[in-house]
Amino acid sequence: MALRFALLGLLTEEAATGYDLSTTFKKQMTHFWTAHHTQIYRELLKMEEAGLVTSELVVQEDLPDKKIYSITDQGRSDLVAWLRAPSEFKPKMKDENLMRVSLLHLLPPDEAIAYLEESKRHHEMAVEMMHVWRQAHLEQGATLGEKLTSEYGLRMMLNYLEWCDWAIEEIQKTNTKSSLR
Repeated sequence: MALRFALLGLLTEEAATGYDLSTTFKKQMTHFWTAHHTQIYRELLKMEEAGLVTSELVVQEDLPDKKIYSITDQGRSDLVAWLRAPSEFKPKMKDENLMRVSLLHLLPPDEAIAYLEESKRHHEMAVEMMHVWRQAHLEQGATLGEKLTSEYGLRMMLNYLEWCDWAIEEIQKTNTKSSLR
């Protein structure tokens, strides 16, 4: 259900195609929510059936036709009602990476460290991309929500990088103690 409200929120800024929404979603929300483009298109169809959005078909000669979605008054009303409704605030975590980390003791220490180093490289690239996005968007007057969530995402990534360094040191300490026995 949250995907619906994320899409409605994006449509409050401007009308967009499903492709545009998918692209914007990945750029702006990837640090706190994920959705595949197929999920986005399915949800847009449901939202149109529910009267939350309307679409205009644009016929193109050299490209496939496209639908441009706009939020309706009902969609805006539902979005605001959702924002005002109490949330359960139950932290959720479902992270395949951390599941793997929980089992690193099954690998030789050098492989465990290599896994963390690779994971660290991916997170460093994410930090770089976030800096680029933030520089381009925050200077153009991003919404308060974009500013707050992008800062959270950046801090989360930086914390992960710091944790990786700590975890690698812990593996090295454990390996050193084992070899002294």
